[in-house]
Amino acid sequence: MFKNIQIPPSFSLIEKGKVSLLLKEEYKNLLLKQGIDDLKTFLKNCRTSHYLKGRTPHPSILLGDGKRMVLRQYSHGGLLRTITGNLYFFGARSFQELTLTEEIRSCGISTIPSVGAIHHRIFFPFYQAYFLSLEVPRALDLIQYFKERVAPPSRENLSLKRKTIRSAGLLIRQFHQAGFFHGDLQLKNILVAGDQLLLIDFDRSYRKPNLSIHKKMKNLFRLNRSVEKWKRLGLPITRTNRWRFFLAYAGDDRKIREAMERALRTYSHRFLFYRFGWAVEKIMGS
Repeated sequence: MFKNIQIPPSFSLIEKGKVSLLLKEEYKNLLLKQGIDDLKTFLKNCRTSHYLKGRTPHPSILLGDGKRMVLRQYSHGGLLRTITGNLYFFGARSFQELTLTEEIRSCGISTIPSVGAIHHRIFFPFYQAYFLSLEVPRALDLIQYFKERVAPPSRENLSLKRKTIRSAGLLIRQFHQAGFFHGDLQLKNILVAGDQLLLIDFDRSYRKPNLSIHKKMKNLFRLNRSVEKWKRLGLPITRTNRWRFFLAYAGDDRKIREAMERALRTYSHRFLFYRFGWAVEKIMGS
């Protein structure tokens, strides 16, 4: 079933009935002893102090030595969620994400350390999937960071905000230069932990030998849509902030700059469609 999955170094594949697990050697024995192959029992017996926000709440579980593990269950979004919920068919979504995450880490790109992945077969061809990662203490996504950390106007916060925006541009540039495409590049998937930025959530992401400018632009405009959406909800992001990000991302790459100029000519028309979608979303939410 997983013959096309290349198991990353320092991970082991374990089969337990209908459950397949890819676990990091460092945590394998501990998690198996705690019954990670039976999630209902595992979650009932483990120490969960809080939940992290996501499409569904992600429990934060004590591993020991001050480390905590986040358990993220894959679930569909939109209308599909009402039909299939958290069931997927064919493939091995969590295993693919773990393999890619470790490949990204091997390129020196900052991300959250992986602990493992779970593939639970329900009935052919349906399964449920889970991703295990270490929790980064006091990490904020960029939405929280801009709202809570650098929102009060001061010289220090302004300098910190500029530094963070530049670092985000350099991080995405490094990610693209290594050939990676992010499946959902948005503000929630960039974390700030102290002086370090982390790129997360690589579900539906992939790597190409040479990522095209078109794909890079697609990622950047997805990120910009996220900025526009949250700006309308009060996020303190200006046009200057966005240009600061892009200049850090583009550097001296003339082709990227020209591609951005071309894309901007048509973006305003496409953006009307997204504004309409947000308006509908707001009405449905209320």
